[in-house]
Amino acid sequence: MEKPQVVTIGISGPSCSGKTTLALLLKKLLENVITINLDEFYKPDSQIPKDETTGLANWESPEALDFDSLNKAINRARSDPLSLLAEPHKLLQNNHHGSDLLSKQDFAHLFDSLDALKDIVFIIVEGFLLFYDEKVCANLDTMFFCNASRQVLKQRRESRPGYVTLEGYWVDPPGYFDQLVWPQFLKWNQHILDETKRDPRILVISTDATSAQDMASFAVHTIEHQHTKK
Repeated sequence: MEKPQVVTIGISGPSCSGKTTLALLLKKLLENVITINLDEFYKPDSQIPKDETTGLANWESPEALDFDSLNKAINRARSDPLSLLAEPHKLLQNNHHGSDLLSKQDFAHLFDSLDALKDIVFIIVEGFLLFYDEKVCANLDTMFFCNASRQVLKQRRESRPGYVTLEGYWVDPPGYFDQLVWPQFLKWNQHILDETKRDPRILVISTDATSAQDMASFAVHTIEHQHTKK
């Protein structure tokens, strides 16, 4: 069988910005989808770096992640997408928000608009530090960066019970957002937050008050515009 056209979509942004929700919405809307979640590429719990100031495990640092293995997974998906499509469905890790946020009418409208893309295999790569690694960015065709205000992100993060890790389960200790999550987000994403340094391929989606319908619609129309054969 002839290898299909493959398009890789990267979705990044701070913790609780809506990136997993967007990934799940696109997974439902697009015909052939392979999902890769950066959460699957955390190092073992014992190798997570400690923050020098607080002494807490720093899950927000690039040093906590195995980007080499992530890139290998992306390359494998790009080179042999059909075999991965045939594998059993795998849920995205640490999904705290469902994607059942579109009305049947909105879903049908967006789904029908993507008919021209039905033969493309989409690889959706999602994760909070996805655009930190240059090799990962070079592997992405379309890039969305979900963002929200500090207040909204903090409220969402502190409402979550915890996170599945490679070796167990992590629950944020009191003050973790202010001490690590927010400062680390600012530290490692300056090349995106500063518009003068941002890769022009990265499209920012503010999710403070953006509905699922608007978020999905923006992403769908972007993908349609970029990847429909003229």
